[in-house]
Amino acid sequence: MSGGLKALLYILSFFIPVVGIILGIIWLNDQEPEKKQVGKTCLIVGIISIVLSCICWFAASALSIGPAFMSGY
Repeated sequence: MSGGLKALLYILSFFIPVVGIILGIIWLNDQEPEKKQVGKTCLIVGIISIVLSCICWFAASALSIGPAFMSGY
């Protein structure tokens, strides 16, 4: 597997986490060690992307309601 293909799969896993999770689950069961490693990395990148999205969403929500509590009314 070429380095460019690996990079493309990692980028796809970050921006479309479902792709990384599905690819990771499928390739973790492969016999080829290189595919297993790429699948594991795609799975991890996909999960990290989902966690970061949730953190950003909660932070944006908190920042958007914050000024309402600081208005003094």
